[in-house]
Amino acid sequence: MALWGLAMGCTGEDTAGEGGLELTISGGGALRDGFPFKEGDVTQAFVDGWSVQFDTYVVVVGDVQLTDGVDGPVVGSWPGPMALDLAQSADAAETLGIIEGLPAKRLEFGFDFLAAEEGMTGSASAEDLAEMAANGWSMLVGGVATREGVEIRFRLGLAAATRYRQCVNGKDKTQGIAIEANKTTGAFIYAHAIHIFWDTLSAGNEDLRFDALAAVADADGGVTSEALTRQDLTDLRDADGAPLLDAHGFPLYDDGGLLPPGKHTLLDFLTYAARASGHFNGVGFCRAQPR
Repeated sequence: MALWGLAMGCTGEDTAGEGGLELTISGGGALRDGFPFKEGDVTQAFVDGWSVQFDTYVVVVGDVQLTDGVDGPVVGSWPGPMALDLAQSADAAETLGIIEGLPAKRLEFGFDFLAAEEGMTGSASAEDLAEMAANGWSMLVGGVATREGVEIRFRLGLAAATRYRQCVNGKDKTQGIAIEANKTTGAFIYAHAIHIFWDTLSAGNEDLRFDALAAVADADGGVTSEALTRQDLTDLRDADGAPLLDAHGFPLYDDGGLLPPGKHTLLDFLTYAARASGHFNGVGFCRAQPR
């Protein structure tokens, strides 16, 4: 376990001692168990009938920063970076390290998902890391989708490097995290796998879909990132070339006007969605900006 000390000196404020932060990263129960996934009284399932299991979920995380206020100095950091395959962990989580010597007060929290580079440490395989580095990917998502005896294997690399700052704590809905004196506080970055398959980029009324991905599977039943570039969001087609529409006759995907001009493929959509997948301490939201 890595130990990281105080990144900078005195903040100019009196603090009631110092504490530490033990940091982990988690993909959540759905990454571990697949979809459909039941959590409490809610079952998350694909509306088009597919079931999904993950065998690869590599994220590259680094540049964790704790600051004394939004525009204040960095008082602690975990630079990383590490390339971690969360699907290979029994509980879909891994420990990043402990940041020590933090002032015992409320601090802002931020982190980055980074483009892969060869030589990075972590649980990602050398083969996966080399492929990601060659393509500028920050995430690699793989697994199998099944429906009515049909099996589709997917392996999706996403160039979704993102800076997350001013994170809200998902546990108590407060800003950042409170460090306690003479204690090590636990916290985690949440790589929320469900975002990859949602059909909208705006908040609310999201459905999980796989039909448009399955439609571009090759003869061996495989789907890659490159194949997703053949799906135009304004004219999605099934494997037979017929239009893919929802039950009301509308397009399957809604970008909410968030995709920039010229970015209208299914790969563009999934890449943008992946940038919204980074949270803090559960589903605490952060200000996200592309790196």
